[in-house]
Amino acid sequence: MSTTPPDNTTRARTSFRRDRLILGMLTAALAGLVVHHTLTLPMPKNLVVAAPRQTRVTADASMSFEKALLERFAREHGVNLTLVLTDTPEETLEMVESGGAQIGLALGVAPGEVSAHDAKTSKKQSKMAFGPEYDRQIIYAIDWQNGFAPPEEATGAMDELLRVAASFSLSPRQAPALPLDALHLLLPFLSEVRDTAPTPHEASYRFVWRTDVPKLDKAMRAFWTGLLADGSLDDLRERTLGFFPADPDPFEMELLRRTLALNVPEHHKTIERAARKWRLDPYLLTAVIHQESRFDPSAVSVTGVRGLMQMTGPTLAELNVKNPDDPEEIIHAGARYLDLLRGQFVKMGYNADDAMLLALASFNVGQGHVQDAIDLLRGENDKSDELPSWLGVRQALPLLADAGVARQTRYGMCRGGEAVDFVDKVRYFAFAIRGLVLASAQGNELPGFRLALAD
Repeated sequence: MSTTPPDNTTRARTSFRRDRLILGMLTAALAGLVVHHTLTLPMPKNLVVAAPRQTRVTADASMSFEKALLERFAREHGVNLTLVLTDTPEETLEMVESGGAQIGLALGVAPGEVSAHDAKTSKKQSKMAFGPEYDRQIIYAIDWQNGFAPPEEATGAMDELLRVAASFSLSPRQAPALPLDALHLLLPFLSEVRDTAPTPHEASYRFVWRTDVPKLDKAMRAFWTGLLADGSLDDLRERTLGFFPADPDPFEMELLRRTLALNVPEHHKTIERAARKWRLDPYLLTAVIHQESRFDPSAVSVTGVRGLMQMTGPTLAELNVKNPDDPEEIIHAGARYLDLLRGQFVKMGYNADDAMLLALASFNVGQGHVQDAIDLLRGENDKSDELPSWLGVRQALPLLADAGVARQTRYGMCRGGEAVDFVDKVRYFAFAIRGLVLASAQGNELPGFRLALAD
């Protein structure tokens, strides 16, 4: 009988391979269950949105491009959004990357240039996706008035300027730099700013979101694909940010503050009554008067019209104005005229917002020329009921200065570009006036403008 022990190596190897196969199958099945569970996770009903603390985000939706986008996403997908503010765009990105928020508004931040290898590695490790760039803003540098130094504990607009500048400037207190949109939103409230200048740098605006909930990732990608395809981004940008001037002018804002502080108080009751009677925004009516005459009743334009609201003789006669030198009668007449113009466009089928913008353009250049711009867009043979939006009309109005184009119209040539500039300035001034009033210690009353007096 042999005393040599039996060779179990083959049997052990077979058993080991069988155990490994079973373990692999179990692992694959478990991974499949995890993937299936992840892919079938429902869209969270409550999403946290992180965003830098900037006026562009914190303003109401009628002034905030980003809030309007978020509200549209929430409506389309039936979710609730909670906005959490951070001090810088970088903190917003960190909050999304760590899972503290599902969506981020990375205002002024874009993913950096990386190599193909690094990009592949980053994609594997990161659970955050960058959406397409939807806005780009020039970075502006500002100069303080001589000898000015920001207070250590700045508040209000100054505090926001310094916080925004901290993301774009090495020395925000001494040499602030910030995107053009942020500068426009803050400039009316900063009498300390004396000059501005563009830099070679730009800020890129885009959304970011978590990708570890596939339905959220899919929904956000489809959302942006739809926005880029249907053209609604341009219309939304015009409604929320389109009236900002091409170049910020601190002197113009100082002039607005001084005009309001010195000249509005004696007329504010009349403005309030006229705005209430003709269902106008009192800030908009104030902005029209400021743009037309700087509240100077003796102002005369290059075309010969005069008075607070610069209305022509035929228009005054049509409105049955008895005394063109009476500020109260003129303010009421101007408010009534704006309401009449707005009403004409409402009858055509325009919504209240577009009708008001078209009325402002008509106040400046005449309703006939605005109608010419509308007809140009619709075409002589167009029998559809679809009306061009204000965005289209503002693009068509400058064409009326061309003799060849004007020959196709009923009312002929006009300086349509000036009408667009008029509407933009009135909208910007109305925004500034509203903010100055709300910032005033006297509340929502026009006498509070006294507190906005520069220096």
